[in-house]
Amino acid sequence: MIHKIYNMMDKDSKILSIILYLFIIAALTFGYIHSIEYYKSFNFIINQGILKRSLIMLPLFVVIIYTAVFLLPHRIEELTSLYWLLFLILSTTPLLIVYIMSGLGDSKNSPVFIYTIVAVGLIGVLLTSKFDFKIPEINISPKTFWIGLIAFMVVGYGYIIYKLGMPTKIIQAFKDVYSVRLDYRDHAGRFVDYFVQWLGNIINPFILAFLIYKRKYKLVFIPFVLQLVLYGYAAYKSQFAVLLLAPFFGMILRYGIKRSFIEKIMALAAALGIAALYLKKLSIYLLIIIRVFLWPSLIALEYFDFFSMYPKMKLAQGILGHFFKNIYNMDPNFYMATVYYGRPDMRLNVTWYGDAYMNFGIIGIIIFAILLYFIMIIIRSVERKNIFLVSTLLFGGIMALFNGPILTTLLTNGLGLGVLLAYLLPKEI
Repeated sequence: MIHKIYNMMDKDSKILSIILYLFIIAALTFGYIHSIEYYKSFNFIINQGILKRSLIMLPLFVVIIYTAVFLLPHRIEELTSLYWLLFLILSTTPLLIVYIMSGLGDSKNSPVFIYTIVAVGLIGVLLTSKFDFKIPEINISPKTFWIGLIAFMVVGYGYIIYKLGMPTKIIQAFKDVYSVRLDYRDHAGRFVDYFVQWLGNIINPFILAFLIYKRKYKLVFIPFVLQLVLYGYAAYKSQFAVLLLAPFFGMILRYGIKRSFIEKIMALAAALGIAALYLKKLSIYLLIIIRVFLWPSLIALEYFDFFSMYPKMKLAQGILGHFFKNIYNMDPNFYMATVYYGRPDMRLNVTWYGDAYMNFGIIGIIIFAILLYFIMIIIRSVERKNIFLVSTLLFGGIMALFNGPILTTLLTNGLGLGVLLAYLLPKEI
């Protein structure tokens, strides 16, 4: 009898999840239609052939909903499962909607591009939920770990102060963010920015999480002060968000969270965006519907649209710059902003799969997807040590994957450093 009740509850939960996904799809479609009225500068367009494109994308909607509802665990207790769930909701679902409405790249086989992205998500979910990989561990003592971590912090902050001087613009950074940030970009070299990103996105959130984990509440001011110092140099507001959200998500994963709850939050966000549109609160609509859901997918399709016609980058702007020439003579992010938005001063950041296509085409997406799978395998193996602390180490880097290239996220945004520290993290710390 009890077993039958649980089966009925589980069935009702799955039906509710399907309804929520259908609502999100409808809300984003409605939001896209009205984006043309209010935000023409974002290049949202509607082209003929919507019915045909809808039929082409219909199997992918089925795959996405089935994958999320039936293949991902009912209770999310791993960072890897959380990433793939958000990937399905925030990346693949809006990508389908943007393509259906705009038809961007239709003559260049953009459905192949989109089908590849959905396949990447499906395989990622299967690897995460169906297979249990374990990698060899290196056991180091807590003392050795902390000596290494503190030494890294001393070197990092010391190098920043050596290059930029003492942080004298903390107050100005709150009053005039962009002025301080522009001055920082003019004077900070590559390695200075590496340390600012690594310390702000990885180390300081981990310190805060550790103090909370050990209930050393009187000392939690320390990571905030350290973050404030970095803000005085670079004025990266996002680092304060990471500092607060990383321990929060770590706590959620530590106790587990129902997948349906995340789905409800996403549906509520979409509903809030549409309600804001109806009430003419366009700043909220812009933030949620446009910037969070739709625009990243449109940018990815624009990258496909351009680089399906013109030569690929082949990482000429990055690690293969000594072997290949950047024929565009500009950072591709600025170049694409110039081509599609007439804004050479704007950096048009793209998702990791858009960047992969820009560099090597469809084969690039496959190669970078394999790299991403390998990263997720390592994360899944090490997060068993202490899901709370490991999640805080990796949160900043994982979130950066939604709007940045994999290689840049690994190096610049600190995901690589976070994975390394999570791998070295002692089980008993």
